Amino acid sequence: MTMVSITDETRLYCQDAGTGPVVLFLHGGCMSHRVWESQVKALLDADYRVVTPDLRGHGSSDKPVSPYTAEMYADDVDALLSALGIERCVLVGWSLGATIATTFASKYSDRLAKLVLVSSSIFDTIAPQSDAAPGERLPIDKMIANQRRNRPRGMERFVAGMFGTDVDEHTLRWLWSVGMQTPMRVAIKTLEIYENPQRERLRDALSELAVPGAVFHGALDGSATLDDAESIAVEVFQNGTFVAFEESGHVPFLEESEKFEDELLEFLRA
Repeated sequence: MTMVSITDETRLYCQDAGTGPVVLFLHGGCMSHRVWESQVKALLDADYRVVTPDLRGHGSSDKPVSPYTAEMYADDVDALLSALGIERCVLVGWSLGATIATTFASKYSDRLAKLVLVSSSIFDTIAPQSDAAPGERLPIDKMIANQRRNRPRGMERFVAGMFGTDVDEHTLRWLWSVGMQTPMRVAIKTLEIYENPQRERLRDALSELAVPGAVFHGALDGSATLDDAESIAVEVFQNGTFVAFEESGHVPFLEESEKFEDELLEFLRA
């Protein structure tokens, strides 16, 4: 684990372990590399090199005054790969990380070996929240208002809304503590990314990718329906891989971690 300086002198906290093909995981908004702990262990055991950074403004990374756009984050990933001496990688992006991964694919496709989008809502202005029923779509402006009104309570609702089924209090408090590491100004900026007007351009970029793509999505995810998610895999990726997690909401890698890791390894080895 180390702090890695990228192009504009901003440092990203990053864990980099193992040898073999590189898999880089991008976490979601108001989260950190810590959400991938189970997947890191599984992939290290399978002889992969696993890279898990904290995004700018998140976790233990620097939190400078920045635009915090998807394009900026994609540039950060490119700079991180260069700093670590990595030419190409498999990119696994969850939620905000999926949006960043999609933007990265549109700008730096030559650095991609494969692309996995987890709980992606890149083509809709929606986000998880506990007062939204499964499949219901909550406007981003309401999410932002919740954060501004009462940050600690807003984060509680944000974290609880990630899960499709009951979850223990310890897990909720852990994720809440991770989320509270992200300043409110950064949280709001990252939520605004979902209002990105360039979705059609990103959709076109994905359809032109020459590398394998996959979409992993929970059936109980309030951020997008299974049909929406599957359409990305089948129509946008041109018959890409689609995996549904029937007992998961927005965090299938936590709710069904064993299945998630099995499906991910199968896709990586294909």
